[in-house]
Amino acid sequence: MFPDDNVMAAIRISIDASGNETQEVGVSTDVKLATKVGRSFAFDYEKKAFLFKDGMNEELSQLDAIKQWIQLFILTKVNAYKIYTENFGVDTDELVGWRLPRTIIISEIKRRITEGILNKCPCVDSVYDWQFDKGKFTFTVKTTTGEEATISESY
Repeated sequence: MFPDDNVMAAIRISIDASGNETQEVGVSTDVKLATKVGRSFAFDYEKKAFLFKDGMNEELSQLDAIKQWIQLFILTKVNAYKIYTENFGVDTDELVGWRLPRTIIISEIKRRITEGILNKCPCVDSVYDWQFDKGKFTFTVKTTTGEEATISESY
């Protein structure tokens, strides 16, 4: 859904008068290319299925696509799937279930999720307003367009 960083590659193919083909590969660091979410389709993580409306995949708005990406990031364990980069996802197995003080567990969950979102999602400016209650956490993200979204998950 999002590129891993703000670098995009471009390939230009040219054919000269004699029919010879040449290729030029260039790299663009234009940040604007990576600050907009492309097309994204609604997915129900509980049913593990895409959502359809009138026989077509339900397309998400930019804000809903960001919320869905964050949910995927939180639900994915680090290094569990080869399709994702080695640092995509959140791993809390060593935190939950051990006899660590609750403040350390909460602090580490906040740090891991916040750093991951800010480093991987080019459309999010800030993560704040964390609340933890009975195995569930809620936080707010502010996008580059100024929109805010509240995310709620269990840990």
